[in-house]
Amino acid sequence: MLMLQTAEAFLPPSSLTAKITSRTTDIHDKMNILQNIKESPSPLHMSDTSGELKTPPDQKRRTMFNTMINISVFGSCTCIGCHHSSPAYALAQITKPPTDALAQYDLPRNAFQDAMFAQGMAVGMVDYEKEAYPKKKELFAKLFANLKGKKDAVVVEVGMGSFPNALYYKRMTNLDIIGVDPNDRMEGYARDAAKRAGLLEKDNNNNIRVVHGVSEVLPLDTGSVDAVVCTLTLCSVIDPAKSVAEIKRVLKPGGQFLFWEHVLSETDPNLARQQVELTPLQVKRADGCHLDRQTGEVIRG
Repeated sequence: MLMLQTAEAFLPPSSLTAKITSRTTDIHDKMNILQNIKESPSPLHMSDTSGELKTPPDQKRRTMFNTMINISVFGSCTCIGCHHSSPAYALAQITKPPTDALAQYDLPRNAFQDAMFAQGMAVGMVDYEKEAYPKKKELFAKLFANLKGKKDAVVVEVGMGSFPNALYYKRMTNLDIIGVDPNDRMEGYARDAAKRAGLLEKDNNNNIRVVHGVSEVLPLDTGSVDAVVCTLTLCSVIDPAKSVAEIKRVLKPGGQFLFWEHVLSETDPNLARQQVELTPLQVKRADGCHLDRQTGEVIRG
């Protein structure tokens, strides 16, 4: 059974949009990888809704699903209890997926492009993350509130990238954090972000591992993790439905799924048309990123 809390995203004012788009263009000109599209995907404000769409005045909206999903299996529920302080030491075992599945989804990559893309994501998304911060902070607070009763909780970041979410883990302790990403050049940036956020301080008793993997065949046992975080990832995977199925597979009963994705606009036909038209070029430029996916429908399915 899936219980969803949906939210809406709105584009920032034109001045900020221009600033973010300009920064993206600068990086793309240098590395020929990052996106440069007419309208910035950065959300400025997000508000919880009950399914009703509200159009703000003089502002275009890009629909974004960013949800905390509580997944109940066999009637289980998520319980919130007391925090404790026993150290987390590699609690979830890393497994090797079937060879045939890896051959289908873990495709050969270009090392140079991976290095350039990793650098671009690490330094080129600062403005985006600043604007996303208020809502993402709220979502992560809900996630961690639900993990307080879990002993040595295992949290998996699917598509960890350069770990821009690290700052939301501040002051969290006794976590076994596993980052899964097909781009091996992201690990250095991810560990730097974790260090800046204080996650690696000895007193926090956190364990952080970054492993090579793809979302369609996660290198984890069934029912082995307490939470999965997936931000700006499902736009670029080969098979979104398979990826979501894998996320549900590895979650424990009552596990938490936090996702934040950009999707095809449902409220602006002109923007939606541009997204469809620009997607083929975007896929080539931005490591498989699709602008026109309906990820919310996939997750609800």
